[in-house]
Amino acid sequence: MVRSIVFYVCILSLMAGLIGCGGGAARPTVVRIQAFGDPAEIDAYKELIAAFESENPGLKVNLIPVGKQADHMAKLTTSFVGGNPPDLFLINFRRYGQFAEKGVLEPLGPRIFERGHIKEGDLYEQPVEAFTYNSTLTCIPQNVSSLVVYYNRTLFDKAGVPYPKEGWQWPAFLRAAKALTKDTDGDGKTDVYGLGFDPYIIRIAPFIWHNKGDIVDDVNKPTRLTLDEPAAVEALNFIRSLQTRHRVVPPIAEAMSEMNDAKFARGALAMLLQSRRYTATLRTINDLDWDVGPLPYRWKKATALHADAYCMAKDSKSKEAGYRFIEFALSPVGAEILARSGRTVPAIKSIANSPIFLDPNQRPASAHVFLDSLSNMRRTPNIAIWNEVETRIDPILEEWFYGEPLNEAENEMPIGPALNEATKDLFNGGSP
Repeated sequence: MVRSIVFYVCILSLMAGLIGCGGGAARPTVVRIQAFGDPAEIDAYKELIAAFESENPGLKVNLIPVGKQADHMAKLTTSFVGGNPPDLFLINFRRYGQFAEKGVLEPLGPRIFERGHIKEGDLYEQPVEAFTYNSTLTCIPQNVSSLVVYYNRTLFDKAGVPYPKEGWQWPAFLRAAKALTKDTDGDGKTDVYGLGFDPYIIRIAPFIWHNKGDIVDDVNKPTRLTLDEPAAVEALNFIRSLQTRHRVVPPIAEAMSEMNDAKFARGALAMLLQSRRYTATLRTINDLDWDVGPLPYRWKKATALHADAYCMAKDSKSKEAGYRFIEFALSPVGAEILARSGRTVPAIKSIANSPIFLDPNQRPASAHVFLDSLSNMRRTPNIAIWNEVETRIDPILEEWFYGEPLNEAENEMPIGPALNEATKDLFNGGSP
């Protein structure tokens, strides 16, 4: 009788997930994390998770990797609708607003700061402001990247073109792009382009700011796009002329057959505008001599904030474990793992200004450019509809950018009115 009672108690304990019979270990607490990234980035997250699990044997992290940004957003949206979101997910500040507005996110700032391992003052102000919703820091920033110029040092040296440097302006930028665009085998076709440019609003915005323009009427509470105003139109014309008039960027056929990131990696682009995340991929390419420089400007210096943060589902059943993972990821040990991969500009000030990030033995040699740009950093809106705004206007911008080549007498085609028309229902209260 006693043996029967012990047997059934043990069975019930196993079913409840508390203990194992005969002194077995307790079932670990599982945290599910969804993250977007290319293979090099995902490998860095896997290394971070392995280190966390090693220091926390009672906790297990299940990574949900997603290779495309659109798939990442679709998967997050459907998981929340279906009532089964990941406990944690990494997301850009331009895309978290729709979840914050629905009230499905745990306000992480108050929770993390009261624990004492991380203080708000430890973090850079720019991503903190970007992830603050209704006066509360909703998600904890992981990084504070910016848009910079990646450049191929070998191609610059062969063409005798000075490297991008602080204070260079649009005319020097254009001269460099033209000098670096080459037909290297004499067959009449361009083999190396001076510039790779993805014609999306997050790439275009800094050039509008350079020209004393803006993309919306109010970054915090926008009611419309302002891409039809004179300063924005002039900047847009300059951007489009790089393809239609100066032909220093790949045409549509080449852009569709090979992404700019891949073209730069194989040495067919001299310059590429990208954020810090691209560094993780470039560090896997041993025979490419590259570095980073600041964006050129016209009247005002500016670059675009590129920041991701850890957000937590409000209904998560593993909140304590999630807090511990975030604290570990932003600690010197965790931050060093991601910084070593090249993936991030750490959001923690002390780590970003240490050899963990500014490692002289790692590329890019000019990593300080990411920190130097902080004073000129601006952001796009983070409101709930902004992801849908970008989703609508980016294809229009792409089609406009890859227009037919122009001669000197032809004018650039205005695009602002079409963008206003495509988004006016969103700003007037429409829903994504």
